[in-house]
Amino acid sequence: MPLRIGNTFAGYRVLRLLGSGGMGEVYLVQHPRLPRQEALKILRHDVSSDLSFRERFIREADLAAGLRHPHIVAIHDRGEHDGQLWIAMDYIDGTDAGHLLEQKYPAGMPTDLVMRITTAVASALDYAHKKGLLHRDVKPANIIVADLDTDEPTVFLADFGIARPLDDTSGITTTNMTVGTVAYASPEQLMGEPMDGRADQYALAATTYNLLTGSQLFPNSNPAVVISRHLNAPAPALANIRPELASLDPVLAAALAKSRDDRFACCQDFAREFATATVAGPGASPTAPTQESSVAVEPVAPPGGRRYSLVWAAVAVVIVLGLLTVGVTLWRPWANQGDRVADPSTTSSVAITVSTAPTTTPMTSAPPPVSSTSSPPRPPQPTTPSAPEYPPAGALGEWCDDPNGIGTGPSGTPYYCARMQYTDGYQWSLTPDDIPNPDYTPRPPTPPSEIDPSGPSAGYRCNAPGAIVRGTLGLTECKWIDIGNPAFTGWFWALT
Repeated sequence: MPLRIGNTFAGYRVLRLLGSGGMGEVYLVQHPRLPRQEALKILRHDVSSDLSFRERFIREADLAAGLRHPHIVAIHDRGEHDGQLWIAMDYIDGTDAGHLLEQKYPAGMPTDLVMRITTAVASALDYAHKKGLLHRDVKPANIIVADLDTDEPTVFLADFGIARPLDDTSGITTTNMTVGTVAYASPEQLMGEPMDGRADQYALAATTYNLLTGSQLFPNSNPAVVISRHLNAPAPALANIRPELASLDPVLAAALAKSRDDRFACCQDFAREFATATVAGPGASPTAPTQESSVAVEPVAPPGGRRYSLVWAAVAVVIVLGLLTVGVTLWRPWANQGDRVADPSTTSSVAITVSTAPTTTPMTSAPPPVSSTSSPPRPPQPTTPSAPEYPPAGALGEWCDDPNGIGTGPSGTPYYCARMQYTDGYQWSLTPDDIPNPDYTPRPPTPPSEIDPSGPSAGYRCNAPGAIVRGTLGLTECKWIDIGNPAFTGWFWALT
C-alpha cells in the first residue's frame, strides 16, 4: 500500500507520491537531516525479498552512486527498511518525457527538443558505459526534462540505480521486464545474448523515434507481436508519419540495426549523426556507422548483419512471456564474457563448396578401365519426418476463433490461438501459453480462511481468483467470466 503524506520511511518524511511502476513507488521526501528534498524509490516487498536480487541491487546501486554526470540523476544513499529496499536520489523538478509526450506533444515533439534529449542521454550513456555500467531500460519514462519553459531545457537520465555491469550478461528479467520495456529492448536483450553499450543505443534510437512520432516503434498490446517485430521487422520509416523528417531515416535505421555490429560505435556517434541530419534537412547524407567500438564487446557467435529467424523469435517469446507472468525475480545464468573482446578470427564462417567445370577429353573407342575393387555400399540415410501441416494462420496479434488451435505463419512457423489472460478472447501468438493482459491486474487471492466454510454456490461473485473449494454442487473454482454484459463480467464461482 502506498505511503501517506506525512509518513516517515527510513527517516525520510513523505511529502507526496511522484509515481509508481512495476518495481515499486517513488516519493518526494524531506531529508532527515539536511534542508533538501530528494526522490526516494521504495521497492516492493516481493522484489526486496529475493536474495539474488538483493545482492545485485546493493552492488549495482553502489556502482551507480559513483556516477557523476550533468545528465544523470545522482544517487545519494540506499538501504533497507521494514523489509523493503530503498534508494535515495536527486529530486528533479521536471516531467518525464513519456508524460510530456502524452500531455503536450501527442503527435510528436519538436525536432530541436528531441535532438537536445537524444544528445544529452547519449552523453550520459557513453559516460556510464566507460564506467562499466549498462542502463538496460532506456525509455521516455526514464528521461526527465526540466526547465521546459526556458530556451535551454535540461535533460536527465534516471533509474541508474537498477543498472547492470557490462559483464552481467543476463537479458530481460522480471525485475525490469514490462510491456513498456519490451517496446524499446534491443534484439540481443530479448534473446538473452551478451550485450554492450550498443544495446542501450538501440533503446535510445527507439525512444527517439517515439518522441518524434508520438508512436512506439512497433505499437501493439500483444508483447509477442512486439518481440517478433524487434527481431525480424525493419524499422518503420519516419517519412511515413512525418515526411519532413525523411533525412533522419538512414540514421535511425543504422542505430536500430538488428545486429549490433551494424550500429554506430557509441551512442554519441548516433546523436551526432542525428543532429547533423536534423540541421541539414532533406537530402542530407549521414556518415555510415563505424565498426570499431569504444566499449569492449563480448563475442557473439552469429555473424553480423543476419536477421533473427522466426524460430529464434519463438524461443525469445517463450522466455520473455514466461518471465512476464512470474511475480518473482529470476536471472538467467549466462556465461560471463564481459572481459573478452571480440576477435574477428573467432566469428563463425560458412564453408562453400564450388564445383569446377569438367575437363574435356578426346573420345576413344576403348571403354574406361574397370576398377578391381568395388566401393562399399552406402549406409541407408535416415529420413527426416515431415513437419505437420497446419492451416494458414492470421497475423500475430489478430483475434482467432479456434481456441488452442495451431496455424501456419510465414516460413512455416507455427502460430498458436492462445487465450488473452483474464478474458475469453484468443489471439494468434508465437507461444501456446496465455498472452499477458496489460489492461488488467488481478486482485490478490483471498486466504482460504476468508472463504465461506459452508461452500460457495456457482454463479455468485468471488474475490479469490483461481481458488478451488468444495461447494454445494461439488468442486467450485473462482473464474473470470465475461458474457458481454457488464453486470455479469468479473470473478464468479463456477463448477470445475
